[in-house]
This record gives sequence, structure tokens and C-alpha cells, in this order.
Amino acid sequence: MVPASVERVHTTDLLVRRDDHRRCEVRESEFAPLREGQARFRVDRFALTSNNVTYALLGDVMGYWGFYPAEDGWGQVPAWGFAEVIESATGAVAVGDRFYGYWPMSSHAILEPVAHGGPVVDDAEHRRALPAMYNNYLPASAPDAHTEELQSLIRPLFASAWLIDDFLAAQGFRDAATVLITSASSKTAAATAWCLARRAERPALVGLTSAANTEFVAGLAGYDRAVAYSDIASADLAGPVMLIDIAGSADIRRAVHERFGDGLSWTLGVGGTHMSEISGLAAPQEGGGESEIFFAPTYLEQRTAEIGSRELPEMISGAESEYLEGVARTWPITRASEPDAVRAAWIDQVDGKRDPAGGTILSLVRS
Repeated sequence: MVPASVERVHTTDLLVRRDDHRRCEVRESEFAPLREGQARFRVDRFALTSNNVTYALLGDVMGYWGFYPAEDGWGQVPAWGFAEVIESATGAVAVGDRFYGYWPMSSHAILEPVAHGGPVVDDAEHRRALPAMYNNYLPASAPDAHTEELQSLIRPLFASAWLIDDFLAAQGFRDAATVLITSASSKTAAATAWCLARRAERPALVGLTSAANTEFVAGLAGYDRAVAYSDIASADLAGPVMLIDIAGSADIRRAVHERFGDGLSWTLGVGGTHMSEISGLAAPQEGGGESEIFFAPTYLEQRTAEIGSRELPEMISGAESEYLEGVARTWPITRASEPDAVRAAWIDQVDGKRDPAGGTILSLVRS
């Protein structure tokens, strides 16, 4: 098969130092020629959230750096968004086909797609051992660019939120009277609270956040109450308590353990939004019951086997659509496409300076 003509001959990449995530560069390089079985995609837009910081922080532990390998010492942080085929040397996709999935923070990407009905799977050798959910690409179906932006922001975090809710409910919340959620202003945390709040029988849902964000978190759909990190020691909360740790901060986890002691029945580590304190995810504390890390891809595989490969996505998609229209549709969107602006947006996200009330959509495609 002869590849179709290409609209430009350079790709633009945001590269991040794997040992210092604030150090990043935007670089251009010439297109590599396609091999038979490959396709080149133009990455039109991708979302920037705390999830991306987690991918960088856990890049070595969870294998996130392996999806789009870079030169030694550097990495390409994966991001969720939409891309269009601009060159194809495979019968699996055609020029003009558009997909949602897991892309590099780049203007272009090369996959080795294999058709699975409507969706395709990247069958590149270096990705075969990585979690399957990240290798699946879904045909785009959004009616407009703004809906694509919202789907880029919501889909990855909402799937995680739905699975966390399902996981906790299946275990009866381990009889907790209160669920604490760290990094409560983050989109993953807020979506988790929204999913949990829909249940008729549930514990109280308390968002832990910075003092500056308590009013914002208290106004989000889902939380019953917001508590500042600085007030954990004096917070009057019903026990037993369980902790969903999205921040990954050892200091925050320690404060919760010191406040509740044996009244903390269960700690579930989910992600990391505090760059300097990611060790909190794996750091055990004395007392405070069981501690474990929740890895969404593994639980997704389990529930897919139990519920069905068609039924489970339909369940998640239905709830996601309700969340998009009922909660996310009014979010203000910040967009950046100039290389310096994209680089600055990444550094702000690493530093925790992005506005939690809205969403950030980036693109490195140059016209």
C-alpha cells in the first residue's frame, strides 16, 4: 500500500526530563518514513490534567514512559485526546479517519493499528506488554470540537472515577462512615465524588483540599463537606474513616493517620498530584488499617470479564454522558497551541497552578 501524501514534514514534541518534570523542551524533528502496517496521525487536541502529572510521576513504576519512548533521560508524557489519520500504510485505517485515545504530547504520532470492529488497537511491539486499555483507540463521534474537548478532559478520569466507585461499593466501603478524598479539587477526585454521591446508601463524602480551594470544593456536586489540609487535626468526622488518596502526599497521609489512628480502616492510593511527595502512595504508616494501590487498568480487565466487553463500556459511557451534560458542559476551557504556551501550561500543571474550575486543552499542530 502506498502512503497518502503528507500535509507537513515535521513533528513537534513536548519532551520532559524523567528526573525533573519541570524541565521540558519543545523540539521539532523530521517525519520518519512509515513502514508497512503503520499509520501517521495528526494529534489535533489533548487534555492537560493532574492525570498527566501522575503519568510522569509513576512513569517508571507503572510503565507510562514506555508508550512513546524518547531518548535517554527524556520522556513523552501520554495524554488523552483526538487525532486524525494523515498517512496510512495499512488497511486498518484510512486517511481522514479520526480517533480518541492515548497520544503523546506531540503534533503527530505513529501507530501500528489493527482493526477490532470500529475501534483499533496499537499493536506496536513495545506496547504489547503494556495495559490494554491504553492501546485501544475509539472512532470519534463527537458532534463538534467543544464536545471533543470535554471528552478529552472527562473520559480518562471519569472511567477511573466510575471504577473506584464500583470497587468501593462492591466491598461495602469496608463499613466506613466517612470517605476522605485528597486533592479534592482535581477532576478525578470530583468525578469520583459525583459517582459515589449517586448511591442511595453511602458514607459521608469529605473533600480534603488546600485552604484556598475549600469554597470551590464545597460547591462541587458530590461532596458533603470540604476540609482544608491544615484543619485535618481538628476536623470532627464520624468514624470509621477510609481515605482515597489521589494527592500521593506523604505529609497529608501522615496527618490523616495521626488524626484518626485505628479509626482509619482503609487507605486506597489512586494517583499523585503532589510532585515532591509522591512517595506517599507507597509509604506505609503505623496503624490505620490496610493500605493498597488501586490500578484502574487491572480492575477494568476484571470487571470486563465479569460484566462483559460490551455491557461495561455502555454502563460507563452512560454515566459519563450524564456527567458531561450535567456538570462539565459549563466548564471554562483554556486553550494553548504555541510551543512556549504549551510548555508553560505543563510547568503550571506540575506546580499545581492550574485553575481547578476549568479545563486545559493543548495542541502542538502548526498550521
